Amino acid sequence: MMEGKRSWRCNVCNDIHYGMAGPETCPTCSTKNAYCEVAEKEARNLIGAEGGSNLDAESVRTAWGKFSENNDFVLNPDKEHVDTVLKGVFENENRFGLKLCPCRLRDGKRERDLELICPCNFKTHDTWNEKGMCWCGLFVKRG
Repeated sequence: MMEGKRSWRCNVCNDIHYGMAGPETCPTCSTKNAYCEVAEKEARNLIGAEGGSNLDAESVRTAWGKFSENNDFVLNPDKEHVDTVLKGVFENENRFGLKLCPCRLRDGKRERDLELICPCNFKTHDTWNEKGMCWCGLFVKRG
């Protein structure tokens, strides 16, 4: 990886981008503001190169906060709730090799499990329209 460049993942289609920032519009699925920073090892795992993350819980929390900066949602201000989700995400990474959402069940098929990587494409879920939050409440609509 080149100096200063980081790994970014589209939360809709899992497109991986290396650069100073994620693209404003995903070149694969055309979704705007859908990129979240991920660890290089995690990005490599997604493309089948190697597994394992090099981000700790605070780095993931920071990445989630940055991910929400240019969107119509924010990271849930309830730190205890976010900590619970973080714990589940890391447990899934330890068990399955990917930071899968702890609130949704995987079926063991890699293609379908990739849809469950946190943050998932939560705006397609009923809870977004009905309750103004993602499935597990990690992200909530801006006030």
